[in-house]
Amino acid sequence: MEAYWVWWLAAVVLVIAEMSSGTFYLIAVAFGLAVAGLVAYLGMAWGGQAAVAALLCSVSVVGIFRWKQQHTKSHEQANLAYDIGQVVHVAQWPDERHARVSYRGAEWDAELAKNASPDPARQKWRIKEIVGSLLIIE
Repeated sequence: MEAYWVWWLAAVVLVIAEMSSGTFYLIAVAFGLAVAGLVAYLGMAWGGQAAVAALLCSVSVVGIFRWKQQHTKSHEQANLAYDIGQVVHVAQWPDERHARVSYRGAEWDAELAKNASPDPARQKWRIKEIVGSLLIIE
């Protein structure tokens, strides 16, 4: 089997695998392998083929990574707008800055915002921010 067929077959396998992952990284690698197959078809030596594949795969993956970084919402925007500003009810205060709160039918860990003053008598608080699964309340 000619070398270019091996490159192209590997690229097709990666495209098929990409259909189940949805990350686009395998498409980037498949692109590098397909171009390596093209240069193999044009007669380049194996070392050159491998160098082209490595270079294009790397550049493609880095390009997708940077694109995703630029187009992913920032931490504040990634929080669901619906949750910000919603009222939570304090179930208990393990310490003066942390609480267990009831929200959407479940108990969550919560922490007071930096500008909020502890008030154990107050039962209703509003969600200011969400960090992971921790609710920041004020």
